[in-house]
Amino acid sequence: STWAVALSDCDSLSWGGHTDWRLPNGKELRSIVDNHAYNPSIDATAFPATPSDYFWSSSSCAGSVSCTWGVYFDDSNVNDIVKSDPYDVRCIRGGP
Repeated sequence: STWAVALSDCDSLSWGGHTDWRLPNGKELRSIVDNHAYNPSIDATAFPATPSDYFWSSSSCAGSVSCTWGVYFDDSNVNDIVKSDPYDVRCIRGGP
């Protein structure tokens, strides 16, 4: 989904008896990367079936309204990605 859809989907998510879901910021999303794993670069036991693709963060690029930071779970890189492109979503709970 696009970045706007990802934000909306997380904000409106009601799952597991909770409604306080949100899109993680870049630091939060980067915290689940496993630098010792590759394709995907994540603990496959804790996060099974994670695609080796970009995932959205809520962190916009400095000075730009059209990009945000995304984590590429193929090789753990963090890059700026265009908000109108379709990428994966991982919603989280709790406050930053």
